Amino acid sequence: MYIGAQKSMSTIFALSSGTLPSAIAVFRVSGPQSLPILRQLSRRKIWTPKMMEFTKLYDSQRKIIDESMAVYFPGPKTFTGEDTTEFFLHGSQAVAQKFATCLSEIENVREAKRGEFTRRAFHNGKMSISEVRGLDRLIRSRTEKERRAAFGQMRGGTRAVEIRKKLVEILSKLFVIIDFGEHVALELSDAQKDVAEILSEINRLILAWEGAERAQRGLEIVLYGRPNSGKSSILNQLAHDDVAIVSEIPGTTRDSLVTTIQINGIRCRLTDTAGVRPHTNDVIEAEGIRRAQRRLESADVICVVVDPESRSDDVAKILEDVEKLKNPESKVLIVKNKADLKLPYPEVSSSGIHVVSSHATSSEGCQQLRETLGSLVDQLCPEANFLLDAELLRKCSDELTCSMLCQDAAIMCQHIEKGLEYIAELTQGTVTESVLDGIFSQFCIGK
Repeated sequence: MYIGAQKSMSTIFALSSGTLPSAIAVFRVSGPQSLPILRQLSRRKIWTPKMMEFTKLYDSQRKIIDESMAVYFPGPKTFTGEDTTEFFLHGSQAVAQKFATCLSEIENVREAKRGEFTRRAFHNGKMSISEVRGLDRLIRSRTEKERRAAFGQMRGGTRAVEIRKKLVEILSKLFVIIDFGEHVALELSDAQKDVAEILSEINRLILAWEGAERAQRGLEIVLYGRPNSGKSSILNQLAHDDVAIVSEIPGTTRDSLVTTIQINGIRCRLTDTAGVRPHTNDVIEAEGIRRAQRRLESADVICVVVDPESRSDDVAKILEDVEKLKNPESKVLIVKNKADLKLPYPEVSSSGIHVVSSHATSSEGCQQLRETLGSLVDQLCPEANFLLDAELLRKCSDELTCSMLCQDAAIMCQHIEKGLEYIAELTQGTVTESVLDGIFSQFCIGK
């Protein structure tokens, strides 16, 4: 359901196959004139629905544009719910431009705006708003986990419908209690138990959404520690490249150095920071330390790198700074580097913190670190078969939590009904045109 303009009866078209030149240029046409356009451009009247056929295409002067494959799909069993035609031409910029010009010259036919095909699919009931958002996420996905999360969001509407049905069943029980009271075997505690199960499921979905959002933006992993502890060497091993200059001279890295890697299908920005020491008279080094500390605020994973030459009090101060500056949800990992030297490490209070050993002189020496980072990444970005909008889920969760505290069936009903409204927005809720404009403006033309 949406509020705003009525759906247009104009026919739209767009190049849907991406940047030219290419082997094939695919044009999609949607609207009531889809079949007449196909007949006019091919100079053929009879077209079998859903059968791709070879044809020559002509302009208004009956001059040939190109030789093409074309197919006609009658609505409503199409992506947009409207009659649709697709043309498969040679992927030349000149051919595509000529064909687009010919389409534009036909009355009541125009080029589609960003996301307009998907918008029509939504308006015609072919997609829910959750599926629309999932499709947008799918188009923009860059890694395997992002792709899976996108399909999870496209399937999220199904889970919302299931939750909605369960809440309706609970309301039905409560209405019986309200109407018949002591004459029925149902008790308020039964309804509260059912609500608790749904609440648990909703909270799992919220965590899944938050993880998917992190996967979409990518994770920030920061290497932090004293000078010459081996942070740059670890960066190079994890990136499988000589990204950072490595030297035995302390303080080689004076600024933050960032590279992108993938861990378990998640894009991660790996940052090597300037070495941290308690006191320095070097202005440039001091600025590098300040920038390193600032990186802690946005980090998802902080790798505190220590080596046998580290002093216990210096490490304790570093961990204190990390705890003070980091995000509450970020993970901290102590990396005992240069393990190949087989020297004792300073005593470090690591209660509740992951600890791994590494030596960055070889790829094998960082294997344990890679595995641990993979485990932390999975914790931050859990796999999800279904994704639903976290904001609405949180509002529903708040209402259901309030309902659990009620000792009156009627008041409990009020909270559940409010929660039901938020869940309904995920399936068939009201969406304004301004909200839709914001969503579809992110789509590419042709989708």
